[in-house]
Amino acid sequence: MILTVNHSFMVTGPDLDTCGQHVRFFLDTTQLVRYDLVAIDPEHSIHGTDPRFQPELDLVVAANQAILAELLGELRQEGCRQLDDLLTLPQGFQSKLLHTMSHLLDGFFGIDSRFFDLDEDSHRITAKRRQQIKDTPDQCWLIGITAQSAAEQGFEEKS
Repeated sequence: MILTVNHSFMVTGPDLDTCGQHVRFFLDTTQLVRYDLVAIDPEHSIHGTDPRFQPELDLVVAANQAILAELLGELRQEGCRQLDDLLTLPQGFQSKLLHTMSHLLDGFFGIDSRFFDLDEDSHRITAKRRQQIKDTPDQCWLIGITAQSAAEQGFEEKS
């Protein structure tokens, strides 16, 4: 089975090619995810001066929040309703939900990441990054990628 995932990376750089190389280097060296194929998606790679940039940025950041909300809902359905419930959280599906949520909150890139700021190791846009986008939009890029991996070989977690 082949799994296909789309990600958007926020990257600082002069052009699409340079920023695409940064994304490829990151994906080649990250310990959490391995892909067999990574393709830069020019249609979803947007320069900071493009009027589509901010709406797309808002969309992909919101996608991460939606994933967090969905995972939290699943964790609640499994009986975890308050922080004290974490003390008795069973290992398995429930702990994996919490683990995935933690990665989306703490800045570890994973297959569930719809958006990732490569320069700030974050799934969100910090105040510093917002200021940079405002001050130097010509150096900001959203790089869209499509990645594939064979389910048997990919998506190993080495945390």
